[in-house]
Amino acid sequence: MIRLENVTKQFPGGSNAVLDLTLDIPTGQTCVLIGPSGCGKTTTLRMINRLIEPDRGRVLIDGEDTHGVDPAQLRLKMGYVIQQTGLFPHMTVGENVGTVPRLWQWDKARIKARVEELLQLVGLDPAEYRDRYPHQLSGGQRQRVGFARALGADPPILLMDEPFGAVDRITRERLQHEFINIQRSMRKTVVFVTHDIDEAVLVGDRICLLKMQAQIAQYDTPERILTRPASDYVAEFLGRERLVRRMSVVQIDAATLERLDPEPRPDEPRVPASSTLSEAFAAALASPTEHAAVYDGDRYLGTFTATSLLESLRRAGTDGGERVAEGI
Repeated sequence: MIRLENVTKQFPGGSNAVLDLTLDIPTGQTCVLIGPSGCGKTTTLRMINRLIEPDRGRVLIDGEDTHGVDPAQLRLKMGYVIQQTGLFPHMTVGENVGTVPRLWQWDKARIKARVEELLQLVGLDPAEYRDRYPHQLSGGQRQRVGFARALGADPPILLMDEPFGAVDRITRERLQHEFINIQRSMRKTVVFVTHDIDEAVLVGDRICLLKMQAQIAQYDTPERILTRPASDYVAEFLGRERLVRRMSVVQIDAATLERLDPEPRPDEPRVPASSTLSEAFAAALASPTEHAAVYDGDRYLGTFTATSLLESLRRAGTDGGERVAEGI
């Protein structure tokens, strides 16, 4: 668990990048820091691994004040991924990925096995990519190598500073989904900085939306932030596309399903009950009936329709319920 306790950082000229920030980040969750440019997101991230030292306050990892830990040793226990990857250009892909295990003085056989494992994990064939140099890779491939390097010695904490911001949209979406799949299996404690609310909603277990000086406007799950924004500032930051984002995180409400027939029509697509409204609506639109059959395992729950979409949105939060209906 990461705890920032009344943390303040002031830069020359008297401006506070971070002012009296207190934040708890639960073990095994992805916490996304988001807010306007200059609000203190990256400064907050870098105070966790002491690349930047706070002027006041404490950063604690599992209850231990990091101020008493050697910075180099602290950073070896945290993976760090940045937008431009920071790969060593004179090292091969394999050597880059093995950087931290070498610093931990693992034996060569163990390092080699770990490099092979991690390259496969991020979708790069070791035989094809291990001996290449960074300049021989695409931007997306370099980001994958940077992510693999951050996982090198299996650190419990990952710090990610706009890790997918320097690649094209299609590659970015692939990397986001790859990260989600890896995080589901590994459950690291992740602090993820982004300026993109869609990315925050997609990858975050919790979103910390900041105002200037890292003042917390709302710290909550993506679903609650989208359905119950805490202030006009939060609602304005979410923007006009909020309805689409809500659909991407709100799940089907079984109470809204139609049950006119004991069995679904054979030409209706099937979707699991855990589907988001976006997933269910896309399936329904692809059907000639504009319906989708919802299942919990092998048990038929009912049929998802446009009415189900509206009612699920209304039930997800009373805020803006009538305006949602009007907007659609």
